Amino acid sequence: MEPSLGWTIILLAGFLGWIGSTIGFIFQGITKDNRLNKKKALTWGLLIVFFYALWVAGLYFA
Repeated sequence: MEPSLGWTIILLAGFLGWIGSTIGFIFQGITKDNRLNKKKALTWGLLIVFFYALWVAGLYFA
């Protein structure tokens, strides 16, 4: 059985989004004095969770 092309694209988008969101969290959500910028950290954190779930769903359904 071959993997579904659509779910494979979703899988890749989820993976790239997850990695990009994690990098965004590190550079935007954490200040230079190692404190959390709460609003930005929450936004980037939610994006991390969303893209991680998208990646896992893509892995499951592909």
